[in-house]
Order: sequence, then C-alpha cells, then structure tokens
Amino acid sequence: MIKQAEKAYAPLEVERQVQEFWDRAKVYAKTAAARSKGEDFYFGDGPPYTTGSIHLGQVLNKTTKDAVLRFRRMRGFRVRDQPGYDMHGLPIEVQVEKTLGITNKKEIEDLGIETFITTCRTFALDLLNKMTDQFRALGVWMDWDRPYMTIRNEFIEGAWWTLGKAHERGWIYEALRSTQWCSRDETALADAEIEYSDETDPSIYVKFPLVDRPMESLLIWTTTPWTLPANLAIAVHPQFVYAKVKVVRGDSTEFIWTMESSVPAVTALGGASAHEVVETTPGEKLVGLAYTHPLASKVPYQATVTGEWVHRVVASNTVEAEHTGLVHTAPGHGPEDFDLGQSLGLPVISPVDERGHFTKEAGAYHDKAVKEADAEIIEDLRAANALFAAETLVHSYGHCWRCKTPILYRATVQWFLRVGPIKPKMIEEVQRIAWFPDWAGKARQMDWTQNLRDWCLSRQRYWGIPLPIWRCTKCTHWILVASSEALRKGQGYQDGMDLHRPGIDQVVLPCPECQADMRRIPDILDVWFDSGVSSWASLGYPARDDEFRRWWPEDWIVEGPDQTRGWFNSQLAAGVVAFDRAPYDSVLMHGWVNGPDGRQMHKSLGNIIEPETIVRKFGVDALRFYMLSVNAIWDDKTFQEDGVRNANRTLNILWNVFRFATTYMVLDRFDPASPDFPSISGHLRPEDRWLLSRLEGLKAAVNKEFATYNLHRAYRAVEAFILGDLSRWYVKLVRGRTWTEAEDRDKLAAYHVLFEALRTLALLLAPATPFVAEAIYQRLDGKKLSVHMVDWPSAQEERIQPDLERSMSIVQELVEVVSKERQKGGRKLRWPLKLVAVKNPTPDAAAALETMRGIFLEQANAKTLAVLKETEEFPGMALVVKPDPAAIGKAYRVLQPKIVKLLETRSADEIKKALDKGHLQVGVEGQIVTIEPSMVRFEKAMPAEVIRVPTAYGELYLDLRITPELQAEAYAREVIRRIQQMRKEIDLEVDDFIETVVKTNKDFATMLGSQKEFMARETRSRKFMFAEGTVESEYVVEWNDVDGHSVTIGVTPLHMSEALRDFTRIPGITVPKAVALFDAGYKSLSALRTATKQELAQIEGLQGADAVRILDALAAKKDAPLSCPTCGASVSASAR
Repeated sequence: MIKQAEKAYAPLEVERQVQEFWDRAKVYAKTAAARSKGEDFYFGDGPPYTTGSIHLGQVLNKTTKDAVLRFRRMRGFRVRDQPGYDMHGLPIEVQVEKTLGITNKKEIEDLGIETFITTCRTFALDLLNKMTDQFRALGVWMDWDRPYMTIRNEFIEGAWWTLGKAHERGWIYEALRSTQWCSRDETALADAEIEYSDETDPSIYVKFPLVDRPMESLLIWTTTPWTLPANLAIAVHPQFVYAKVKVVRGDSTEFIWTMESSVPAVTALGGASAHEVVETTPGEKLVGLAYTHPLASKVPYQATVTGEWVHRVVASNTVEAEHTGLVHTAPGHGPEDFDLGQSLGLPVISPVDERGHFTKEAGAYHDKAVKEADAEIIEDLRAANALFAAETLVHSYGHCWRCKTPILYRATVQWFLRVGPIKPKMIEEVQRIAWFPDWAGKARQMDWTQNLRDWCLSRQRYWGIPLPIWRCTKCTHWILVASSEALRKGQGYQDGMDLHRPGIDQVVLPCPECQADMRRIPDILDVWFDSGVSSWASLGYPARDDEFRRWWPEDWIVEGPDQTRGWFNSQLAAGVVAFDRAPYDSVLMHGWVNGPDGRQMHKSLGNIIEPETIVRKFGVDALRFYMLSVNAIWDDKTFQEDGVRNANRTLNILWNVFRFATTYMVLDRFDPASPDFPSISGHLRPEDRWLLSRLEGLKAAVNKEFATYNLHRAYRAVEAFILGDLSRWYVKLVRGRTWTEAEDRDKLAAYHVLFEALRTLALLLAPATPFVAEAIYQRLDGKKLSVHMVDWPSAQEERIQPDLERSMSIVQELVEVVSKERQKGGRKLRWPLKLVAVKNPTPDAAAALETMRGIFLEQANAKTLAVLKETEEFPGMALVVKPDPAAIGKAYRVLQPKIVKLLETRSADEIKKALDKGHLQVGVEGQIVTIEPSMVRFEKAMPAEVIRVPTAYGELYLDLRITPELQAEAYAREVIRRIQQMRKEIDLEVDDFIETVVKTNKDFATMLGSQKEFMARETRSRKFMFAEGTVESEYVVEWNDVDGHSVTIGVTPLHMSEALRDFTRIPGITVPKAVALFDAGYKSLSALRTATKQELAQIEGLQGADAVRILDALAAKKDAPLSCPTCGASVSASAR
C-alpha cells in the first residue's frame, strides 16, 4: 500500500534508514538467493591494495561495478560478485615501514622478518575491514563476508600451481639481466611497477677520445652521468650519416664525430665560434674504431678491462636519430645496452649496489649515491677536457610505483617467465576479447602486449607470495614446488602452516640429484602475479574444481587505464600460461578521476578531495549519480563539486514529485490494483498517453546504453525525463486533477500514470542510486522485499506513440516561444494573455494545437487560441482612421491641420460609428465642423501591443493588451503567489486547507472580488474573505508590493489534512465524505467519538450506513503492535 513520502529529501537520513533495512532484513543475501536459478554471470573484482582510505577513483571503480552488477541481478542473472583485496607487496610494506619508523631492509632484518611479516598481516587485515566498511557505505553490494584475500594459503597455492604449469613447459629461468631497480626498496621492479613523472636531470655531451687520432673524439649525449663509469662501447646506426666536424672554441681547435644532421645544434650547444664539416661517412664505416675512457684515471676497472669490442664503436639498429646519434653503451645498466653487450660478448659491469650506491669497482666514486655523484662526475669530465656541453633537462622518468624513488637500471640475477612462447596467443586473445571502449583493447592493450619482454618474477622483499624455488646447497640444482603437497617430505613442514616467510624458509627438501639439503631462495613473487591468478585462485582452484568448472572464465572485469600494463596484462599472461586462453571475456576500462584543476590528485598539489567530505554534503546517491553520468565511463573526469550538487538537486526534484504524488494518493486511498490500469485506460488524456510513451522510450534508451556500458547516456536520459518530462511539464498539467475531491476516473488515470512513472524511475535508478530508489519503491510499491529484487523493466513498444510525442514537442516549443516573447514585452508569466494566434501553421503544428489546445492555453497562460489560415486576418487587428488633408482643407482651409490632428487622436471605432450614421460633428476653436465620410478613410493595423514572431511552425501572434477582466485575474495570481509563499513559511503540507482573509483598498478589493473562487481554489482555502477592519488570522503579512497596492493577507491553517487521513482510513469513507464530516465540526477522531448515529446520518453527503461504519470502526479495539515479518522491526499501527 502506498505511503506518503517525507516532506523533504534528506539524503543522509534516507541512506541511513535504507542501509539499516538492508542489514536487518538481509536484503543482499535474499536478493542473491532469489536469482540463484538464473544464468551465471562471473564478475572478477580487480583487488585494491589494503593501504588506506578509499579515494574518488575507487568510488568511480566500485560504483561502476555495483551499477552493472545490480543491473545484471535485476535482469535475472545469478551474479558471482566476490570482492577481492591485494594484501601483499610493496604497497603494504612501505606503509608498514612508515608506521614502524623503518627506512631500509637492514632495519627490517634487525627488527626480525617474522615481526615485520606479522605487522604487515595485521596492517592489511585492519585496512581490509576499514575499506570494506567504506565500500558498504557507498551502497556497493558484493559478497563482503567472503572476500578473496591474496594472503590465504589456497590463493598462494593457486599462484604456485600456475608457476608449475610454466615450469613444465620450460618457461621459468634464472638469468643475469638489466632490470629496473628501486634503490629505496632494494628490489627489482617489473614494467608494470614503473610510474612516469617529470624529473630534472643533467643533459651532457661527452667526448670519448679516439685511439691514435689526436684531437679527435666521439661525442655522446646522456642524462645519466652516473652510468659512465660502466661504459664499455659506443653504438652507431650503420645507415646513419656521421660527420667529422672541425670545431673552434676560443683558442682551441678539435674534431668531433656526430650525426651529420645534428651538427648545427651540437656545435651551438658547445659554444663553437666556428665549425666545419671535414668528412662524412655512414655509421658502418666507424664500427671498430677504438677510444679511451675519459674517466679511466678515476675508475681503475676501465684501464684494465679487455675484450674484442671493449671501448670500440659498435653497430646497432636500435640507435635513434636524435642528439649526436652516438650512444654511450653500459651493458650493466640499460636493457638495450645489456642485450647489445651480450650479442658482442662484452663483459657486464654494474658497479652499483642494492641501495643505489657505487661499489668498489667504481673507483673514486665508491660508496657515493649514484644520483648524488652526478655533479662530481661532470666536474671530473670537465677536468679531463671531456665535457663538450652541459645543461639540465626536464623529462619523463620512471619512478617506483610505491615509494616514488627514481629507478635505476642494474644488471642483477633474477627469475623470469618467458613471454616469447605465449605472446602470439596473448595477442590472439586481445583480439578476441570484447573491449569497452574498443580502443582500450585493440590499440592500447595490443600495443602493450606486442612489446612485452620476459616477465621478471622475483622480488628481493619479504611480504608476498614466496617464490617456490628450492636450490641445492651443494650441487645448485633447483626445483619449482607447485603445491604444499610437494613440501610434505621436507623437514620443517607442518600441515596447514602459513606459507609466508619466514616459516616457509625453514622447510628443507632433499636434493633429487645429490640428496643434499635444498633451501628456498629468499625472493618473493611479483605482486602482480598474485592478482594475475585471481580468477581461479579465488575459486579455490586447483585445490578443488567444482566452483571452477561452474564459473570460470570471468564474464566481465572493469578497472582503470593503469591496468593495461597491470591486472589486464598479468591475468592475460597467467591465463595463457595455465589454460592457453585469457581468463576474461569482456573488459570495461574506466578513466581517471582528476582534481578540480584537471590534474591528478596529490597531497603535494593540494587538490585531493575526500569522498567522505562530498558524502556529508550531498549523500552517497548524488556522488554515485554524478560519477556515472558526468561523462563516458572511459573518459577522465575533472571532479567538480557543483556536479554532485546538481545531481543532488535532480534527486531532490524527483523526491518533490514523489512527495506530491503520494500525498494525494494516500489521501484518496489510491490502489494501483483497484481499479487496475486497463479499466481506466479509456480515461487517459493526451498528456497521460504522452508521458507513458516517453516512459517506454526511456526504458528502451536505458537498455540500449547499458548494453554498451554507456551509463552516462543512460542516466542523462533518466535525468532529462525527471527534470523535463515529469517535473517541469507533466506535474504542472495534472496538479489540478489531483486536487479534485470527487471520486472520478480522470484523477485515477493521473494517479496511475504518476505511479507508473515513479515506480519505473525507482527501477531504472536502482543501479545508480540504490538508496533513494529503495526508499521510493518501499513507499510506492513494496510488493517485493526490495527494489533490487524486481525484474528490470523492458519497453512496451505498443505504448510508444511517436506522433503524439511530436505533437507535444511542438506545443512545448511554442509555449517556450510565448514565454520568452511575453517577457520581452513586459508581461509577467502570471499575467494571462488575451489571445495567442498561429497563422499558416505547418500541418503537424495545426494537428498538435487542435488536439492539445487546452494544454497549450494552460501552459502559455492565454485565454484564446486562434489558428489562422494564410488568408485569414489576425482577429485583434485595430481600426485606424486616416484623415484626408486635401478634402478637409478644401472645406475648412486654415482649420485643416487642427482637424486632422483631432481626428487622429479620437477613437477610430467611434468616428466610424458616427460616419456610418451620416456624418460627425466636432468642435475646433469654438466652431462646429462637420466631417463627411469623404474626408477620412479607415485601415486595419496591427496594434502596438501585439507581438509577431516567426517560428518553424508558423507565425505566432501574442496579444498583450489588458482588459479589466485580465487585469483582475493577473492581480489575483499575484495575491495567490503571496499566499502560497505564506503557506510555505508556516510549513503547511500541499494538501492542507486554510482560511484566508484579505484586506486592501476598496477599488482593488472590488477588482479581486471577481476572482474570489479562483483564488480560493488555487490556495486550498475553505473560506476566502475580504475584510475592512483588523485581520486577526494566525499568520498575517502586510504586502506593499502587489503592483502598487498594499494588501494585508491573513492565513489560518485548518489542520484538516490529518483529520481527512484519519477519516478516510474508515472503510467506506471517501474524501468527499471526510470533508463533509470536517465541515460539520468534527475535526478529529476524538470529536467523532462524541457523535451519535443520528447526528452523523444528518450530515449532508452521508448516509445511515456511513454512520454505522464510523461508529463500528471507532468502537473496535486498537490494533495490537505490529512487527515486520521480514526484519522484525516495529511497525506503527497507523502505517499504511
């Protein structure tokens, strides 16, 4: 049964009440159970790191997921919506280090690995609970009681099993490689763990002297002076043209080799006073030239190292045509340098330790932090006359994703997964998967996948999945353990033991080759591998396969653009390794949420906005609606608080419409099932059928947009319907019908349409704004336990009437033109127009105005509408007299000018009336002159107060002339506006009745008197009186601005609404009968209890049977306390 909505939309209170209802009634669990026989839909949740409070990016992420999953459930799917949390890795370790006051690995070792691991676990679990509470508060429905956690043993074994599958194919190997290294965290990093931001670095040009060629040098460019101590070769492109340039600087002359195209820029940078190209040659001709290292005196290794290609020019097709075209090559640092060095047999020197400090091999730079040594190296180059030019450069440089330390490249021994064998299948899968938007996969993901290198799996850290590799302490044979079952034969293993460090490090296995002890290597697994196996590890696979066989693979995943190289990639690679296919079939990529200034949110920029701050102001639903509707999900969002404010305003307008509708529905005891819709369909007005058509079109549009994840279009359409079709148009049209006290089908038709519109909006809004949607549904329908258990609405095509919608659109456009033009002409919207005419309308406009004449007149606030053919004249044309000066002058000579002027100022209608009878006599300068018909002619002209406006639908005429009747109505509307304002000020309900007293001057009162009934009806005044003395109402206001008149208005609330609601709860007592009781003096149920059957039967409008019903109802015992059968909460006995 319909319940009246609360007066004001209070989002925080609505959300609190709904959340309590969901929790008490276990609505999520019951909704899931209700869909248990539906088609399976496996959603994979990309696990956030448990590192702190959620941010607006996660609000977008989880809101998008929740909206789509709610939609799927309402479509009948059985949704697997297990949330996940990434609880390992540097994200957690770095946070724990901060809490413990630790800054490096040595301090962790001093503290004790076990203590550190225990702290990491506690930290991750505590924040998991905090984040879960925050996600719940956002209205996100997932299986929060059963999240998957990457720290659980079964998850770890899922990762080990996957590594085992790779090892079976020979894809796991150990090797010395140049890897990205974080000196703060002292570990290798994968490509996915590098974030790029601007860094200011040296930009230097260095001369490497050629052997046996005095004054001749190779010129290289670098931004990493710290890598020069490890230089072993200089690379050129064999096809590029290089130039030997004579350079004059001051008193010195020297020769440098650089790329021919770079000569002007390079010599300018070097401050050359003159230069001359003396020789050019292709790069291949330079290959083999020997040079001396400019820092050989500082780095002894450089003076002793030998090899066929050491300190020589080498060829490489990877050299790019920029700067000098000669590339300093240090195989112990850059990945390309390493690969080139390996192909040439160059030794690998990487004189940098785990902390980013130079080792003894770096000679004079030993123990210095490499970046801090840049300045010293530059000065040493200057002293050695090897520095040709030096400046600084701001460029994009890689940083550790967690601690933001600039990365270094170091050659270290790591464990890798071969990507080459799986890359073709990965590319094939990227092409197969459905991507939203399409470019997220076909361009962005494809580009990343095509350029993948072997995956560095090992990390030199503590908190993560232990890399399950045991190596023999004697013969160095190694094995990869794919499950805890394989550890049972080892010493130190216990059933159910935690598989993390340091416990797992104590397990010793026998070497199958020599029977000596095998111990686990200390490395842990790249944390991206954790989430990469989530689609099956979260299902308990491979320990059990029942859930796996039912659900896998994932139907749909959604994450941000950073997951191209992150989770999208790690899942893809792990899936192909384990199952020769991607573990997901459909991907939605959402954009970033930036600060109001358009930049990414950072504390240092001062542009961070906390979700809690926004929620406290506007509520969760407004924030969710804004996130989903502001633009396409995959586009970046520049977060604007005003956008959330507007979303809140939209929901507030919806609530006001809801309040308006339920107020009268409750008063009239409207039941949408009795009479049902078919029985009143014959009473639908054009506006009713129009709104139903628009509603069905809205359903179709939302369904279409949801299918392609264009949620912004879906909810913009919903918003447009709420603001335009429903609130600004339809409610205005039906307001008068709802005020009718009589029981009639016309009013019930309006109720049915409002009910259908509001119920449908609750369903369509449920995925985006679940709280307000639930609140509306519970008060409006409530047949199901929750709105989220109702089937998603599909469009009823037979209700869509394009012609009707077209007609209404024309009427709306014409009303808008009238509104704008009348204001230009100085007529307020409340002042009625005498006449609006449309001349030579288009056929569709003529039809629209014919069928919707009443709607047009009401909304345009006009009294008459004239539709004129092309040949018809505007009915309000004015008669204009045109004196004939010649004819008048012939008769009266010198008086002619004065006679003409007099005639022009007289009423043309009066002159014509007189001349029609024969002639007109007028007085001029003491003489009586006779005006004959031949002395004047008459024309028709458009009055000055008529506005003509051309439109696409015909010429529009607005007659702004005011008659006494129109003026009276206009003033009445001004008074009505002030009474309505007074009603609002004393907090009256829209259906409350009042008594009104008006005091003003006699003439104005007389004019208003003709509009008394109109004013009473519009203000719900049971009595409307004019007074001459003091106004003694409950609330009195003196208005001095009613178009120049002073008006005192008194309003007295009758408190009738509550009585009518009580009376109409008595079976058989309709609203008119309840009004009759009130008018008879019975203001409450208590007052009714004093009445006799005879007294009640004598009331006009009541019968004896009504009297009996009333007395029987009042004599019945009060209902016993009720409780909700679902959640057990107490329910008021008066609840409907």
